[in-house]
Amino acid sequence: MTGFIRTMSTMIAYCLALAFSGVAISQTKNVEVDRDYFGENLRRSILVISHERILDVTELGRALRKRMQESEEILRLEALEVENYFIAEEQRITKDRENLSAEDFLRLSNEFDDKVETERQNQRQKEQLIKEKFNRWKNLFYNIYMIPVIEEFMEGYGASLVINIDRQPYRAIIFDSRINITDQVISKMNATYVNIDELVIQITS
Repeated sequence: MTGFIRTMSTMIAYCLALAFSGVAISQTKNVEVDRDYFGENLRRSILVISHERILDVTELGRALRKRMQESEEILRLEALEVENYFIAEEQRITKDRENLSAEDFLRLSNEFDDKVETERQNQRQKEQLIKEKFNRWKNLFYNIYMIPVIEEFMEGYGASLVINIDRQPYRAIIFDSRINITDQVISKMNATYVNIDELVIQITS
């Protein structure tokens, strides 16, 4: 087992050296082997995990994504309503053109264009706010709810390092599937955090 840990440490150092030197290496591969858990007293100094998969698969993470999607849908319906208003306004201006002087028509057209551009900027700001809000929710999800569970597995495995394989430069690492604890963390979080509605309120309030 000491040889296994030494080999893994050497591999990680090699991959990091390649990544930071700009050398391209192959996509992350999870080498499938029979899973052993820390109940069998396996000692591993390095573990790997996928933060995004945990967010996408856990009940709490899925509830947070649903809440974000609800915010996006509200914004989409609002944008559709505004768009319909501007379509009707444009049609009205076009219809009244024959009764307007060239100066009045130009003034109304410019005012219309200004309102459209202002609304576009407003919508972009609202979209950005939704993204920023969801990023705050994700940080709370990871720091408050995910990390304590990961720490339990670190203690059980005797691990000193956990690598998030979703981040560069770690996406290119080839690793033994036995050190990937993502699914175990998902199962543990789903069993631990059952009052989903209350937790979502705490995170999003």
